[in-house]
Parts: sequence; C-alpha cells; structure tokens
Amino acid sequence: MGQGLSKNSPVQLELGKENYEALIERHGQWVRWRVASKCPCIKANTRQPDIHCKKCGGLGILYGYQKQATVSQTVMVCDSSGIIELDAAFIDCQLTRCYDNAGHIYENAKKTGPFVMLNAEKQPVKGVYVTVIMTAAVLKTVEHTHAESIGNGYYRVAGLRSSRTKTEGLYHTVPGDIEHIGTVRDTEGNTYEVGEIRQDCIFIKDLPQVPPKTLLIEQVQYIPPFTFVILNQNLSKSDAQVMQDNNGDAILTFPYTFDVSADDVITVLSGTYTQKSVVPKKDAEYDVIPAYFVDEIVKCSGTERDYTQGVDFILCGTNYLKWLCDDQPEDGEGYAITYKVYPTYKVVKAIPQIRTSENQRMPKKAVIKLYDTYGEARGLNRK
Repeated sequence: MGQGLSKNSPVQLELGKENYEALIERHGQWVRWRVASKCPCIKANTRQPDIHCKKCGGLGILYGYQKQATVSQTVMVCDSSGIIELDAAFIDCQLTRCYDNAGHIYENAKKTGPFVMLNAEKQPVKGVYVTVIMTAAVLKTVEHTHAESIGNGYYRVAGLRSSRTKTEGLYHTVPGDIEHIGTVRDTEGNTYEVGEIRQDCIFIKDLPQVPPKTLLIEQVQYIPPFTFVILNQNLSKSDAQVMQDNNGDAILTFPYTFDVSADDVITVLSGTYTQKSVVPKKDAEYDVIPAYFVDEIVKCSGTERDYTQGVDFILCGTNYLKWLCDDQPEDGEGYAITYKVYPTYKVVKAIPQIRTSENQRMPKKAVIKLYDTYGEARGLNRK
C-alpha cells in the first residue's frame, strides 16, 4: 500500500473528471445521439427481423433517445449531523441509493434539493466518504415558451439550443430535438396544428393568409445536444489497436453517465460537407435524400426549372424532402440536388469500462465508423 494511504482512502485515477473536462475543452463536439434498441419483430428462434415490419423497415432496430442517466457524487462527511450537501448540478436529480466507503447502505436516506439526510441510527463520523447514486433526466421540459416565424410556415421554438461555451470548437450553438410539443396558439388564442418537426423547428399546418410572427407554446419536451469527443489521431496504442481490429474510423469518448452501445448513431453537429445526388421522384408523400442527416438543400433542379426550398418543397426529419408545389417532377423522374450533410457515425463496438473508484469516474469509449450508406424507411430518420 502506498505511503500515507489508508484502506478506505480515495484513489486518484489518471483520467478523472478534471482530465475529461480538459479533453472536452480541446476536442469536444456537439453531437446528436440516437439510441438503438431491438425491434419486437425479431423472432426468438431465428433472431432474424421481419423484413415486412413497418416499425423498423426490416432492419430489426428501432431508434430513440436515452431519456434518463445515472449520476453520482461522493462527498466527505464534515460533521455529525447526518446531512450531506451535493453540488448544485444535482438539485433536480432523484435519489436511487446511498452508501459509504465501508459498504454500509443508508436505506432510509432522503433527498431534498441539494441535501441528503442519511437518517441512520448511527450517523457516519467526520471524514467518511458517502456516495450518492441518482437518476438525472436527459429529456428536458420547457413549460412555457414562444416560437418565432422563420418563413414559409416554419417556426423556431425558443430556448432549445445549447448555450455558448468557452470550450474550443463549441463557440457556436446547436439545437436540441423536440420529442413532444403541447398546445400551440397565437396571441389572440387561436390554436394551430403542428405538422413536421425538425430539431427545434416546427411546421404549422393551415396558417392564415397573414401568418402570426410569434406563437405561444406550452409543454415542450426535447433532448439537448450532447458533448462527446471523437478522435482518430494521436490515440493510445490500445485504442488504436481496438479501432483497427473492428475496422473503425474513430474512437468516441463520452461521460460514464451515458450508455452508448453497438448500433447507436452519432451525428456531429459542428460542421457539414457538400454532396450532390440525383433523386428519383417517388409515388409517395416524401422523397428520400441519400444521406443520414441533411442540414440544408442548397440547390434543387428539375428538367423544367429550379425549385426553391420553403416554397416548392420543405426538408423534413433528417433526410426527407416533401413537395409543396403542383408542378413537381413526375413519378420516376430524377431531379438533381446539392445539399449539406452532417457527418454521421455508427457505433460498432463499446469498449469495456475500467473499474472506477469514488468520485473519479472514468469516461467510457466506443469504436465508431463513418456511415457510407443510408437508411430509408427504417426508423432511423423519421425525426
């Protein structure tokens, strides 16, 4: 045992909270994270999906979000009151369990705001370390907000974008993804029906001839963007080897509170690249653009004329084009589009987590691969 360390002394691991925050500051990126889960259509005997399944499109995987996360904090007892105080970041978290570094579980512990009352017959003495395990909501709720018109029936809901930080590379803001939206009305009390939802923007159906500039919104639930690290250079030997063994393109590093695993999808929101494609017009409400996440359609040209975004068509979900005009291309006819794409990765392998100690929780890692194909009606790009 090291000199000066007792049996129950906290162990300072090499990559703890401070080092991970430094890693985020240097290499962190805003990302959109979609969680993969198995579709119920998978047969138990063959473990194969139903190729006719309408939920997953035959892929066998459904995509959603992690709506809760497990968080913890270890606090040293400062007096004999039986009350410990947590950081302000954990005020709204729900208490799951509480134990000390001797393994004693405080079954009657209660949490009120940042304070945890241990309620033990024998209160821990000064110097004992107590770990509090909690559940934090990833899905955020805004009770009342407003939306401003950005033209052509689209409104941007306020308060759903990431705040600017001092972290290098994260000076810009990015939107969260709306999961649910309640009542939408104008200042005169008229209610409106929401059509398409795209990140923090909503498309309003059946607007009056003079559309309102501002709408009042109640009960918006959304998933904020995440800050993860994606690296493919200057890796440790072990990370470089596991990336090579799994034919990956990069290593994803993320906080221990999240459960990123195989088949999850990570979209980088810090920059785009431009692609050009010829898309066939389908006999359907939507046409599918061959990319996983389209940021913007720069140009759309048919055989007769050029089409304007917001007037002749709108961009829906992550890669759907919905026509608004009557003189759209004929079914089966191809039209050319130039568009900007967010880089999107798929998780191919989660790297096993190293054992942790007290408050020095190690970030997790996974091998990811850049998408070179795209999903059509397979549930991934519905939102």
